[in-house]
Amino acid sequence: MRIIYCISALSISASLLFEMRPTSAQEVAPAPTQLSEDTRPKINFSDYIDEVVRHNLELAIQRSTIAITQAGVTSARTRPDWSVDVGFPSADLSNQGSPTTWSAGLSVPFELGGKRKARVRAATADVSTTTSDYDDAIRQSRAAATNAFIDSLGARDILKSKQKSLGEFDRIVKVNEERLRVGDIGEIELMQSRVNRDQFRADVITAQADVFSADLTLGRQLGQPQKLSSQLPIPVGRLDVGNRAFNVEDLVATAFQQRADVISKTRALKAADLRIDLAKANLIPDVSFGGGFTHTGVGTGGFAQPEDTTLSFGLSMNLPVSRLRYQGEVEAARAAHAQAEFQLRSVQLRVEAEVRDANSRYRASVERLQLYRGGMLKDADRVLEARLYAYQRGGATLLEVIDAERTSADVYLSYSEALVEHAHALVAVEQAAGIWDVSF
Repeated sequence: MRIIYCISALSISASLLFEMRPTSAQEVAPAPTQLSEDTRPKINFSDYIDEVVRHNLELAIQRSTIAITQAGVTSARTRPDWSVDVGFPSADLSNQGSPTTWSAGLSVPFELGGKRKARVRAATADVSTTTSDYDDAIRQSRAAATNAFIDSLGARDILKSKQKSLGEFDRIVKVNEERLRVGDIGEIELMQSRVNRDQFRADVITAQADVFSADLTLGRQLGQPQKLSSQLPIPVGRLDVGNRAFNVEDLVATAFQQRADVISKTRALKAADLRIDLAKANLIPDVSFGGGFTHTGVGTGGFAQPEDTTLSFGLSMNLPVSRLRYQGEVEAARAAHAQAEFQLRSVQLRVEAEVRDANSRYRASVERLQLYRGGMLKDADRVLEARLYAYQRGGATLLEVIDAERTSADVYLSYSEALVEHAHALVAVEQAAGIWDVSF
């Protein structure tokens, strides 16, 4: 009976294990993979920025704004329409002999006070302001695209750092496998090294996903759907650019002269001046010259009269009594001018703060980068090699080796992040100052 019970129990256990065991299809089903980099096109920095300026959708929207303001200049050039009147002021419908009269008239308005010229100048100033706004949009889009390019390069650099650390942990595992084989250590030490190695392997997987995410952000700047799928570009460049020496006072002066948003507000102030001139010109009354031709036919019976043809001329002028007393348009134009002055002063203050802050952050990034270039990377490698050498000969513990490896991994990761930070800081300085000569 016991044998039967044991067999039954084994059968039930086997049945449960079979039901819980995943199917072979579930076991071998591969994880979804991203687009292979072997089939994706490569792009360098200058070509990437050129494509962004040509195809970026936000810039395309801004370009359409320029077209709208240019149409405003065309509208400003138009003159008042002439007016033509043709009609029959009187017609005899009762057949009593009343003469039939018909007439035609032409009215030609004339704008005085230089209204048309003032309109055209104000509309042209608006185009100039909008063009500066577009230049500022290019400045910002170019910087955003450059930062995306840097992030994509940085994600790849961070991935390489983590892959390097994973390789070092693979070395530790191999050393432990050999030491376990000869009996120097127990299995626990090998398991411990494998656990640490697998933790870094998980970090590498995450870093690979970060690379693809950064590439998508880079591709989105190009404004084309295919640049997010089969034609998702791979950036080609380097983050290890040289250090720059900036004079902050020169940067501020350059920003005031060259930054497109400062130029835009300066042009907007000039446009506000022209709007005041236009408002004053609109106070001047306009005149209209008119002429008429009237023909009256022959009358009979009680309306007997000879045929009559007359010509008439006239001049009309509107009297802007109310507008001269309540000059709301002029007051509004002057208020807009005062607002434009405040806006210019505000943007100048903001620009100066941005330049000084960007320069300070760039100097800090340079100092941080110099710490790693000054020997920290080599020291971390030497410590790791010394610990691993001693561990192979029993002169160091596994924890000491793992600690040295983690320190080395942290140093290389921090160095990669410092390179990214330095590149971003350089872009921020040039974006704030309104200059552009970066390359990666």
